[in-house]
Amino acid sequence: MATRIDTTPVELKHRYLSPQQVADQLPGITTGTLAMWRHEGKGPRYRKLGRIVLYAADEVDEWVDAGTREGTSDDY
Repeated sequence: MATRIDTTPVELKHRYLSPQQVADQLPGITTGTLAMWRHEGKGPRYRKLGRIVLYAADEVDEWVDAGTREGTSDDY
């Protein structure tokens, strides 16, 4: 007797973006910049599935918000 495989879609915890989608949403940021930041351990958190790089949309938003400054003398 064959085993039935459940094909019900699973709801993911995050909405994921490709590096191109992130770059398209952030002015002045390129996929090359994102790649350099991944190499340097900077930028928004990301996931790797084999060779595929994914960013959680809400974490990209949090990373951008963390860069909010009140003035030029704020610490970086």
